[in-house]
Amino acid sequence: MAASSKAHYARGFAADARTERALRAGLAGRDAKVQRGRLEIALRTLAAEPASSLVFVDLDGNSDPETAARRLTEVCPFETAVVAIGSTDSARFGHALLQQGMADYLVKPLSAAVVREAVAALSGEAPEHLYAGDVIAFAGSPGSGVSTLVAAVAHAAAADGRTASVVDLDPVCGKLSARLGVEPGDGLRPLLASIGAGAADDPDPHIDPDRIDRISTPAASGISLIAYPKAEAPPESADAAALSALFRHLANRTHLVLATGMPDPETQLLLMRDADARVLVYEPTIASVGAVVRRLARLGPDRPATLVQCSTRGRRYTLSSAHVRYAFGDRRPDVVLPFDPALHAAATGKPSGRPGKAYRKALRQAIELVGQDHRS
Repeated sequence: MAASSKAHYARGFAADARTERALRAGLAGRDAKVQRGRLEIALRTLAAEPASSLVFVDLDGNSDPETAARRLTEVCPFETAVVAIGSTDSARFGHALLQQGMADYLVKPLSAAVVREAVAALSGEAPEHLYAGDVIAFAGSPGSGVSTLVAAVAHAAAADGRTASVVDLDPVCGKLSARLGVEPGDGLRPLLASIGAGAADDPDPHIDPDRIDRISTPAASGISLIAYPKAEAPPESADAAALSALFRHLANRTHLVLATGMPDPETQLLLMRDADARVLVYEPTIASVGAVVRRLARLGPDRPATLVQCSTRGRRYTLSSAHVRYAFGDRRPDVVLPFDPALHAAATGKPSGRPGKAYRKALRQAIELVGQDHRS
């Protein structure tokens, strides 16, 4: 194997396509080279190339972490930080790797956000933001199931002992008040106007905590809702800087800020780029998939998003899985939620029962994936 004459800042070796995508997205903007390959390929390549500052190696298929780590430290100089990746979610496995000189151990499924956090920690860079919680932005076509997913993520976070601020910015058709069973409080529109006026002179304007309390409606334990009251006249499009300041403030009060319903495309783009994680929900139709493709293109490769596909009842306008994959550049959806009659009945105002087993299983997968695609 011919040795490269140039040392890359970071090298990555992935055993599967999903891990490869996460490494590429997490290392975007840096001098990095990522390739498909397990431990043996990584060892041969690293021995032949100039040393990198940071190396990610996928250890799937290795049952002996101590030996794998020892072999890696033999081909990498002391100043190279080696991060192990694997599917074994065990404290013993991770501890064994760290004892043998690994700088960190990341458990699959890997996300770009986790890779970026690891790079920042190992390079001594300042954190990207100064708030404690995480902001996750959701977007999707009308009727695609965004509100159902947001409510489910909020309930899952609460069940896990975390708090969640749910922010529904749809001034006309916001559905999260119904999903959470509460009515939103008054005052969101004047609060955003006040924050926007302050943000013109200060990028981090002071926000009165009492005003936040007045517009936050407690839902289930650990969940609060902020939304426009239905009785209010539709507000003008909120300033993106004001919304970002509100999200930062909320992220210092709760573990998660789940934001959706941003009707203005430009504001939506700015907020999604600024969020810690992004979730795009769509149906397998030409219009819905096309909208997501445009959002992904505008977000760019350095702002990866989780793709959640919600299946439709009818097949007349439904795209095949091959067509959807082609539209996304050979990328598959991260989670596919099957059509469920109970949810369809609830959406039309009819009595409904509990969603079926297949839907509940897929929803758990979506919740777990969204939960892993942010820093905490």
